[in-house]
Amino acid sequence: MDSQKKLLVHICCAPCLSGLSDYLKSLSFDRITGYFYNPNIHPYKEFKKRRHQVRLSEKLFGFDEIEYSNDYPLKDILAGMLEAENRCKFCFKTRLQKTAEKTVELGHTHFSSTLLISPHQDVELLMKIGNEVASEYSVEFAGEDLRRFYELSREKSKAHEMYCQGYCGCVFSEYERYGT
Repeated sequence: MDSQKKLLVHICCAPCLSGLSDYLKSLSFDRITGYFYNPNIHPYKEFKKRRHQVRLSEKLFGFDEIEYSNDYPLKDILAGMLEAENRCKFCFKTRLQKTAEKTVELGHTHFSSTLLISPHQDVELLMKIGNEVASEYSVEFAGEDLRRFYELSREKSKAHEMYCQGYCGCVFSEYERYGT
């Protein structure tokens, strides 16, 4: 049986990962893999921009590899967000569940998310959902409040001229940011 500790990191975008990559590599994991899975991002053009920026920046992050999901079930995501009592909770759970599934598929032991760096996200809710999902999939959630790295992520993304988005990704946050 493989006793190595392996971490799968859900990547929301390149700028957030830029501020965390050195810290994550300093943790006691034998292998770290990135995972880009974000079917919540709207419009599709924005999804493609964010995925492309992660690909452009791969060498900066120094992970063993980065996996990319091209799944974009827009109707399911929008329907789920509209029906959910808390759209962010639905979105977090959707992405963290898929990340936990991928963690098991790859034979990794832990997962985390770059979402934990953002002062614009509910970190406590993310950690609660991450731990619930981890229990469901019999893996560990390496969750902690990583907002202390947010400013570093802004500095690094600017230094490397990364594309930085102005909203979390969903159509509702886009509207809240630019529609009123």
